Amino acid sequence: MTAAAVLGTLLQEALPETPVLDLGLPAGRIFPWWPGARCGVADAEALPPAEAALLRRFRLGGAGLGVLGLDGTAGLDQAAGAFRLLVLDGLPRRLPAALEAGDIMVLQRGGSEGQAPLPGPERGRIMLLGGSTGRIERWDLLVPRDAVGALFDRLHVAAHRLAARLGGHARWQVGGRVAQRQLASLGILATGPERMPPLVLPAKALWHDLPGLLQGDALPLGSARQARILLGALPDLPSRLGLKLGGADPAQPPALFLDGLPLATRSATEEGVLVLEALARFRPDRAGVVGLALPAAAPPGLAILGLEVAP
Repeated sequence: MTAAAVLGTLLQEALPETPVLDLGLPAGRIFPWWPGARCGVADAEALPPAEAALLRRFRLGGAGLGVLGLDGTAGLDQAAGAFRLLVLDGLPRRLPAALEAGDIMVLQRGGSEGQAPLPGPERGRIMLLGGSTGRIERWDLLVPRDAVGALFDRLHVAAHRLAARLGGHARWQVGGRVAQRQLASLGILATGPERMPPLVLPAKALWHDLPGLLQGDALPLGSARQARILLGALPDLPSRLGLKLGGADPAQPPALFLDGLPLATRSATEEGVLVLEALARFRPDRAGVVGLALPAAAPPGLAILGLEVAP
């Protein structure tokens, strides 16, 4: 499904300064589309040990911050209060205590009707519909009761702006309304086949397992012979994956992997930057991991500059 890609991009467009914590791992559908968002696990005890160990390796590019929730609930409860938007994939068994605060917004997949109410004061609801006119997926944005109208207006403007940027209203259908003071709905749907926005991530927004941190606008590999990037769950559509490297030898390009499997990779040099490209299909229900393996004679000074996924 493409709904998370479209709605995540929409929310980032409308609320760019909002600190976000996506508690949807092991899927993680929203954080890829919100550069700089933190990701975490709401119920780490349900993860297989090997999967928890893998997630524990990743850090956010510039700050070196790890995946939240893997080392007990106390740390998650303490950290969650610093965020203004929490993303929930359904309704986990345990919810952060920070939800008791009425000013925290919640983005919840699958709609909130029929589920146990969230802790804290009653919230208003903006139903968000994404995907295509042939296959619609619903998420609910739960917000302070008196904030529905103002937030709807911001989202509505951003939806039209996003649709224009992604090909215009001949390709996207945007509509919505405020039905009641505490209830609104907004949809942004592809009018033909499902489409997703291009994903463009600079080095500082990448979740990586390299030993070092960001230097300037690059993630240096240092002595590492391989690297992994936690990309999140992307739509199951044919896509072009591109990884940009600085300091690489075009005659001996590194190899690309997706979830441990090698990809047929080609390389090109653009303004001194080596771009590794491969066709890929991602799982929409599990976070994808992009791997990079260096040749034996790789030059020193290699660095990751960014990653792109385009339909």
